[in-house]
Amino acid sequence: MRKSKRWNVTAALIFTGAVLAFAGLLYLRSVNESAKRDENQMQASAAWKKAATTPMAAYPEAVTYTLGKMTGDHNSNMPEGDTYEDNAYTRYLKEKLNIQNEDVLEATEDENYDLMIRRMVIEGNMPDIMVVNDYDYLTKLIEADLVADLTTAYENCATPLIKSVYESYGDGLLDSVIFDGEMKAIPSTQVYPGCSLLWLRDDWRKSLGLGEPQTVDDVEQILLAFRANKFDGQENVGIVSTAGLVGQENANYSMDPVFAAFGAYPQTWIKDESGSWQYGSTSSQTKEALACLADWYREGVLDEDYMMRTPTEIGELIQNNQCGAFFGWWWAPNNPLRTVLESNPDAVWVPYLITDENGIVNSYVPYQSAKYVVVKKGYEHPEIAVKMMSALFDYARYKETSKEIEDYATGVDITARPLVINCDYSDAVFLTTSQMAAALEGTQSVSQLNGLERAYLTQCQHYLDGTVIGETWSAYASRIQAVQLIEKGNVRYINEDYVQETQGIQSRQLKDMEVLAFMKIVTGEEPVSYFDTFVKEWKANGGEELAEKYLE
Repeated sequence: MRKSKRWNVTAALIFTGAVLAFAGLLYLRSVNESAKRDENQMQASAAWKKAATTPMAAYPEAVTYTLGKMTGDHNSNMPEGDTYEDNAYTRYLKEKLNIQNEDVLEATEDENYDLMIRRMVIEGNMPDIMVVNDYDYLTKLIEADLVADLTTAYENCATPLIKSVYESYGDGLLDSVIFDGEMKAIPSTQVYPGCSLLWLRDDWRKSLGLGEPQTVDDVEQILLAFRANKFDGQENVGIVSTAGLVGQENANYSMDPVFAAFGAYPQTWIKDESGSWQYGSTSSQTKEALACLADWYREGVLDEDYMMRTPTEIGELIQNNQCGAFFGWWWAPNNPLRTVLESNPDAVWVPYLITDENGIVNSYVPYQSAKYVVVKKGYEHPEIAVKMMSALFDYARYKETSKEIEDYATGVDITARPLVINCDYSDAVFLTTSQMAAALEGTQSVSQLNGLERAYLTQCQHYLDGTVIGETWSAYASRIQAVQLIEKGNVRYINEDYVQETQGIQSRQLKDMEVLAFMKIVTGEEPVSYFDTFVKEWKANGGEELAEKYLE
């Protein structure tokens, strides 16, 4: 039977319409998918932009950064299983910011962290983020155009609290990292620490019937008695020190209190009686202190191998009952004494203030920053360094409760943090202790304390309740016993103002010249009169020009 043309036409029209409709649907679907892709891209772009320009916004995808990691002894006292890439701090940063460190170097300062970093830079393998320990080297990195400008990152990603922390030091601290109008590093804040203390084996002192030390002469007599008596059958090495003798970088094991008792302040710039600036290492008072230390070395009061000891080796001497005294800061119970007490619970370590002949404890305020965070130029996310500061030193400490981080605060060394620097108000040490003391006395609510204060308070309460272990003792001995001793002591601080120009401007040559000269005098290789030769050589090799250029 023959089909009608009408039917054929109708069918064709229907088919054509279906095709057109299907094509239209495909087109609409394509348009919708394209619009959706555009919207997703816009949202993703907005999320990346928000992360890059606000303190606590997380990245939409995980961001990994390579890190030159400065580590600590004993795995920084972290709990078993925790590592420098996976611990309370890194887990918090992963959760809050979606960032993760990949450590391309892990080394302590004893293990030549600085040399390893410099080698990586020379070889073209500079990490995305790293800590620099030397201002002179920082300036060399900047001159070589190797570090990123952090000006915008700081403006956008530092919280108001972080900015107020840096403002508490005046303009000098941040100004020290501004080069040609650009912020080239994040300086560690040198929290006003009070003064260095004598940490003494008080059980040994009492067993010998000796009085409490007050002066340098008292320390000498106690150490001579320690040397004459073998406690636990061990030979006593006397008082320990690092090779440089001076702890300008807030290090334990320095002879700062001895120098200060003579009115000497090596490695810092001070005003003399005429109001002129003078480099403390070249003063007549420093010469007197070196003469005293030379006597100590000759008599065996000062460890005869001090010039070769690393901090790790010194810690081992203390732990093995071969050392009964060292000068250290208020936090010495956390490191090294906490691990010492855990292995030797009968040891009784007590802090003392050492005065000059007038009963005054002399000290200086070490405003200078010893550490700087830098970001490799060209790294895609330079703001990460600033965001970490905001996350750990503001939100984790003041705005949120992280039980893990609070537990770390009292027992784990700060070297567990990805960035081994401090960021706190200039008076944070004494403010923390006053807050805790008020809470212990019941005059302030625990709810008003920040995370760090709560963590230490808990450990102090356990100690006072009779739970005497390394963690509880170190919290109480440092935050209450040592800090309150400083607060109540007759302490005189000789430099009230921050001096930007003292920020590491001395060349490595001058620094090495000073360390070597001091060592020769103390060990007797050169007489005390050699100090005058050192001063002349220091001035001739750039020291005099330095003083004229920066402190005129």
